[in-house]
Amino acid sequence: MENSSTAQKENETPNKDMTVLDVVGRWPAAQDVFREYDAEAGECIMCQALFDTLSDVALRYGLDLAAMLDKLARAAERGADDPAGPSAAPG
Repeated sequence: MENSSTAQKENETPNKDMTVLDVVGRWPAAQDVFREYDAEAGECIMCQALFDTLSDVALRYGLDLAAMLDKLARAAERGADDPAGPSAAPG
């Protein structure tokens, strides 16, 4: 049973009911996606909406939720290859 639960978690992608904190905590590469939206939002999303759901963030800032979820899913896939996230890249 434990293995199927683990497999489900590995296949999970960000969804509209997750908070920004849930997403960046689970997939550090998602930070880059939120930074991309900061200019459109007019403020730092990770600073001002950390505890808001992605659905609420999209509504609050007038963002395209489907596009955001797609970008976050791609970031989550990249993060699956590199669990340490973007900070692990040589600088």
